[in-house]
Amino acid sequence: MPVDIVVGGQAGDEGKGKICAWLAAKGNYAYSVRVGGPNAGHTIFFKDKIYTLKTMPGGFVNPKAKMVLGAGTYIIPDWLEKEIALTNTASRLIIDPHAVIIEPRHTAAERGDARLMAKIGSVGTGLGAAVRDRVDRKKLMFAKDHPRLKKYVKDVPELLNKALARGERMLLEGTQGMKLSNLHGEYPYVTSRDTTASTFMGEAGLGPKYAGEIYAVFKPYVTRVGPGFVAKEMKDKAKLNKYHTAGREVGSVSGRLRRVGEFEMDVALQTVRINSATRLAVTHIDMLEGADLSRGVKSFTGEAARFMRTLDKVCAAYPRPKVALVSYGPGLFDVLEV
Repeated sequence: MPVDIVVGGQAGDEGKGKICAWLAAKGNYAYSVRVGGPNAGHTIFFKDKIYTLKTMPGGFVNPKAKMVLGAGTYIIPDWLEKEIALTNTASRLIIDPHAVIIEPRHTAAERGDARLMAKIGSVGTGLGAAVRDRVDRKKLMFAKDHPRLKKYVKDVPELLNKALARGERMLLEGTQGMKLSNLHGEYPYVTSRDTTASTFMGEAGLGPKYAGEIYAVFKPYVTRVGPGFVAKEMKDKAKLNKYHTAGREVGSVSGRLRRVGEFEMDVALQTVRINSATRLAVTHIDMLEGADLSRGVKSFTGEAARFMRTLDKVCAAYPRPKVALVSYGPGLFDVLEV
């Protein structure tokens, strides 16, 4: 089927941006679609540059693909315009008329809410306040109303469905991860939206029958920047320093050092089942001892080999996904195809 979807299998920060960019660079996608808000970012190493994106799809690396922001996108215009210039995508950006503008009042309201900032761990972009106003049917500014963004506005559902009728392929990038889903996550330490493949399709204006491969992205460990459960959270400062430096485990939006804990099998199984994941992508395997890359995954030893064996149980969950991609470094093409 023509719409491949990338979802996060943990608490966000799994490296979805790198996987999205790799798929876009390797695949024949006519459109790279993103939904969600700027409270979660993608970091992509491409052509000797580091791109930290909060709104633009990671698929920008494919110069033939159109960049699309669906109705379920929340935009801070100044941030987006910087990313348009950074990625040189002004000529191929398309925004749904009903994408919501996060206004300064939303950001101020969120940052002024001590419960959200301290207890829930909001990064304070204003997304939650904008979502709340949308649910409350309060007056909002949409992309179609914004003087600098309206030139990018097109009817995204019509555009994408016509493209599907022509047999064109699309990559749909979600944000955050299963633990942060407002519906299925670890409430109340969740984000303001659902973070699963079904919701991403709806937010993009696409029907479920078009879903193709669904990639669930995991690290061999779990990280999160805010409060909430982390299994066997690491407290050793020397060990944490390795993750914060070599592993770049620092929030791309918040700038906060990420908490680190062990892989959570129950969350991984839930991710596969709720998202109907068909493919698994593993990132940060190089953080484990024994990730010998000389002969691919079969040459792994020690920690790396043990982790790959733990994925056998994840692959046994219906619909029985296969491990497809293993990322071993920050570079866009530091990926093993399994």
